Amino acid sequence: MITPSFLEKQQEQLLNKDYDVRISNLAAFIHHKINKIPGKILDIGVGNALLIKYFNNQGYKTSGIELSQRLINDYKKQKALRGINFKKGDITKLQGDAEYDYVLCCDVLEHIKDDKKAIKNLWSFVKIGGVLIISVPAHPHLFGERDKMLGHHRRYNKQQLINLTSNLNSYKISMLTYWNIFGYFPYYFFEKILHKKINDNFRYKKGLINKITVTIIDLLFKLEAKLPKIPIGLSLVIVIKKIK
Repeated sequence: MITPSFLEKQQEQLLNKDYDVRISNLAAFIHHKINKIPGKILDIGVGNALLIKYFNNQGYKTSGIELSQRLINDYKKQKALRGINFKKGDITKLQGDAEYDYVLCCDVLEHIKDDKKAIKNLWSFVKIGGVLIISVPAHPHLFGERDKMLGHHRRYNKQQLINLTSNLNSYKISMLTYWNIFGYFPYYFFEKILHKKINDNFRYKKGLINKITVTIIDLLFKLEAKLPKIPIGLSLVIVIKKIK
């Protein structure tokens, strides 16, 4: 079961940063795929706050819901997060008032045992004409020790995500795509062939080699964003529009 203390430990390495090669590129990918017209956006499961910082900087009216009060207290100390409304809450227990143009839920559902209940609650925050944007880890065959360490209950395939949306009403799937194609192959090699944890410490540490590694990965993400179709990837991203 995911707990606030687990979340705090997981997110602390990125809490006071303005950039992470994976999360910042995910934010840019999502922004490129949606309307790009700034509106009211709610980030559910704020975590390290990098997603909400990105969209706040793009001119969106941002709000966030986070399970950990300690993380919320940390947000309030950050200059980059001033003016953003944060609320403590558990998405398996919250209901919204259909007021947001965009609802973000990235790397959250895999932590929740009852994801059907969670997605229904997420949907309650989306207004008619608005969209729910979800990212989750992809490919059940990749599930392994790293997922267990991160508190994941599952990884998803496309059909599982489609089936999950069948719990909603008045919806249309605007986009369903893989993301992080270049991360898939080293992940598979380490997790399934070597049976070793893949080392991603380069995301958090300084040094010339780490800087070069991050620069190369950043370029690969930008290359991927230009692909007309992404056939495989470490994550799945789905955009669901609420219609009348």
